Amino acid sequence: MSRRWPFLIPFICMTAAMSLSVLTGFYSDILMLAAVFTCLLLASFLPYPLSFSVFTVLFFFFWGLTVLHPWLTPDQSQHSLRTHVSDRPITIEGVISTRPSVSPEGSRLTVQVESVINGNRAELISGKLLLYVSEGDITLTRGDRIRFKSRVSVPRRLGLAGEFDYVRYLAFQGISAIGRVVSQDEIVLMRAAAVESIQRTIDKTARSLGDVIRSSIPDVHISSILTALLVGDQRRIPRDLADAYARAGVNHILSISGFHIGIIAAFIALLVVWLMTRFEYPALRWNVRRIAVLIAVPAMLLYLLLTGNAPATARSVIMLSVFAAALFSERERDSVNTLLFAAFLLVAVNPPTLFDVSFQLSFLSLWGILVAVPMIVKYTAVMKSPWQKSMIQFIAASVAASCVTLLPVLYIFKIASLNGILTNFVIVPLLGYGAVLAGFIALPFLTLFPSFASMLLWPAAILIAISNRFIIWCTSLPVLTFHGITGWDMLFFLLFMIVITFVKKRLLLICLSLLIPITAVVLHLYAATVSDGRLHITMLSVGQAESMLLQLPDGSTLLVDGGGYLHDTGQDFGKRFLAPALGAMHVGRIDRMIATHDHPDHSGGLPYVIKNFSVGEFWSGTKVSEDIIRELDSKSVPQRTLVAGDVITLPGPVSITVLSPVESMENAADGDESSVNEQSLVFRLSYGSFSMIFCADAGFEAEQRMLDKGYDLKSSVLKVGHHGSRFSTSERFLARVSPELALISAGAANRFGLPSVRTVDLLRSKGVPLYRTDRDGTIELVTDGKSWSVATPFNPE
Repeated sequence: MSRRWPFLIPFICMTAAMSLSVLTGFYSDILMLAAVFTCLLLASFLPYPLSFSVFTVLFFFFWGLTVLHPWLTPDQSQHSLRTHVSDRPITIEGVISTRPSVSPEGSRLTVQVESVINGNRAELISGKLLLYVSEGDITLTRGDRIRFKSRVSVPRRLGLAGEFDYVRYLAFQGISAIGRVVSQDEIVLMRAAAVESIQRTIDKTARSLGDVIRSSIPDVHISSILTALLVGDQRRIPRDLADAYARAGVNHILSISGFHIGIIAAFIALLVVWLMTRFEYPALRWNVRRIAVLIAVPAMLLYLLLTGNAPATARSVIMLSVFAAALFSERERDSVNTLLFAAFLLVAVNPPTLFDVSFQLSFLSLWGILVAVPMIVKYTAVMKSPWQKSMIQFIAASVAASCVTLLPVLYIFKIASLNGILTNFVIVPLLGYGAVLAGFIALPFLTLFPSFASMLLWPAAILIAISNRFIIWCTSLPVLTFHGITGWDMLFFLLFMIVITFVKKRLLLICLSLLIPITAVVLHLYAATVSDGRLHITMLSVGQAESMLLQLPDGSTLLVDGGGYLHDTGQDFGKRFLAPALGAMHVGRIDRMIATHDHPDHSGGLPYVIKNFSVGEFWSGTKVSEDIIRELDSKSVPQRTLVAGDVITLPGPVSITVLSPVESMENAADGDESSVNEQSLVFRLSYGSFSMIFCADAGFEAEQRMLDKGYDLKSSVLKVGHHGSRFSTSERFLARVSPELALISAGAANRFGLPSVRTVDLLRSKGVPLYRTDRDGTIELVTDGKSWSVATPFNPE
């Protein structure tokens, strides 16, 4: 065990085991943990330090393997909320257990369910439900008992490479099911303050302060930023403004973190010092500095509760409290040890904190600062000017925080910005020092003198308005978009950080610092260039949509459709699902792209991919959306319109024969929904003795045209038309194709009832095996032109 860093080995062992259990689903038995702990106790009485160290490592490792089991193992008991999943609404009663979250897109309540009401009978039920409120604001708060009627659904993965694990995200909050209502009007308040708590009172105070701020400052772009800085309410920030701060690389300033806590703690300590030194008795008889620091600690704790007790804020309060205790006891402080202690304590008390993004990024940014800034300080010792030293240290901290979080931010969000190195010089003084302090000073007076709120908040509002204008201007600055960062890259990154922090032997430090990044780059280059000489056809599980990726024998790629939302949700499907999936599959270039028809569930994700990936050619059979055309034109991508009878030979050789539409139909998209489907681009692919027909959303009409034309439709695999609709895949068409396998892309429990019972029964009656994305997740078919196999590498269950 390292005596210099006593928390290092325990923290690494614990977090490594927790990560292993999440990745593999393996958990240790509590009896095994107890056995190891017993051995550890016995080893503490032995005169062998090595045995104690070994059992300490084993204890924390098995602790990590055990501790997440309650969160990641669903409760399947008779009284579990999960047993009431239904397509029909049920009446639910429960108590709001956390602070409600309000955003421009809607609100969210976490409800500790107590019972399900069936007529006059109440059935006792346990479990947490996340209730989405689509419209309007929420006046309810923690501790209120409510009753509402909603369908209950269990969150489910798509089964797609690179997708955000929403199921795990909810599980770590103890949430087992989801419900939805339109507005608060559909929620009945049974009893206010059914469960009293200090946090409820603080939540009401935070809500009251936020209401005063919003009523005093009508401009939502200013009031939302101020409420984020003062009470931690970030979700009300308009999406365009939040994106602008992210592109400028300073969105961290909007999250209550160690920086905000430190500024406020320093202000309180300085204020206490100033007040106490005004009087002779305390100034001469007391240690004013130590007393001021101790007074700042409870103020930090109160601010932590006021802002919602976020992990990043809690980590900051713990660290500053440790520093305060060390200062009070006049002991030497080790910044890295303090950071390790704070992280260890947070994860030990609440293990899911380890997987909280805000905790991860704030921990890493502070880690980078603690490593980089001391190195710079050594070279500033010769400087005589204090402001020059401060400026260089500020630059070092900004560069360190931006650089050390670059890779993790790309891994999590697929987009990052180094603009923060420059924009921090403007935003940190404006918001970090100016608006935070100005607003914090005004907070105590807002509830006492609400009529003067506008005047009290005016200085902070002016600073935020200047900041917003500067940020909008910064949106023209370039950002880095990359979808190829993998979990292995993050492992190498963490190893690199550990090496530069804890390895002190110079030669070993240099060797490892070079070896780790070189190894990561080599692995990336190998993954990007490797090709096994076979044809890979991957039906991506993209919900009630469709997208297929073909990787040809020479390693080139063909993307057929890009999935999308059926209706406008205000979100970019390509950004959320398609691009991360392509990145996780090591696809950096789309050599050929096909849009089968202009429906948003097939083409909605393509504009983002065109914008952020290199695209060689674009093919379509009908008119495509203006968004696609705009992105194609901006990157000068060659475009080609395909019609029935076209034959294209690709490397392999892989041959594509176009079967529909019969002729170019530029105005096809102007027709009704069915006509657009019937003019979908349908083609047959052949590679050696293997063949597959891609039917897009073609129905009976298009099938009949292909039958009348006498095309060769015989194929090894059929991509069933229109998600398995009852208006596609006629019996005669299926007989002509005579497939050995059928594939259907559909969303789990979709409202259209697809695939239809009629289509599934028809395939079953003909003895055709069926794979479906709603049931099997992503489907991968591999062939060498002679034989073929099918697999489901990302099962959603």
